[in-house]
Formats: sequence, C-alpha cells, structure tokens
Amino acid sequence: MPMENMVHMFGGTKKKSTLVDESVIFFPREDDGSPRQVILDNFCQSEVSKFRSCMSAHDNDENKCLETKNILDRCAADAFSKVNTDPKWVF
Repeated sequence: MPMENMVHMFGGTKKKSTLVDESVIFFPREDDGSPRQVILDNFCQSEVSKFRSCMSAHDNDENKCLETKNILDRCAADAFSKVNTDPKWVF
C-alpha cells in the first residue's frame, strides 16, 4: 500500500482520499428486467413459473410452496454458478 494512502487512512491529514469509493449501488432483484430475473428466465423458466403459480394460489405464502421453492433454489444455484464461471456470458 502506498504511503500516501496510509496517511489518509490513519488521520494524518484532513484531505479525503479519492481512491475510496463509498457509494452503494442497489440493483433491482425482483423486477422483470433485472439481471437476476433474466438469468432465471434463461435457465429455470419452468421452475420459476411453477413457483409463481404456487405463490399466487396460496396468497403469496412461501411456507406453503417450500417444495417448488427448493427446486427453484437448486436450479438457480446451478444457473448462477454457470453464469459466474463462464467468461463468455455477459449481461
């Protein structure tokens, strides 16, 4: 670590370093156009539709749809690991 960064980090100067990015970017997760939903639509379309229909039938109570949720979770885990390890997959 360069010495100038250490000075800024430990209060040796009042000047704030521009190297530290403190902003937080929030990404939509459940919106139809969100990257997460696009990945699920590409890899787990039937599992997503079964889970959504179960949720609609049971007044959005996840506890009554645990079987379809577990199936969707397994499919989603495989899908996201494929997307995260494949350098050719770009959103």
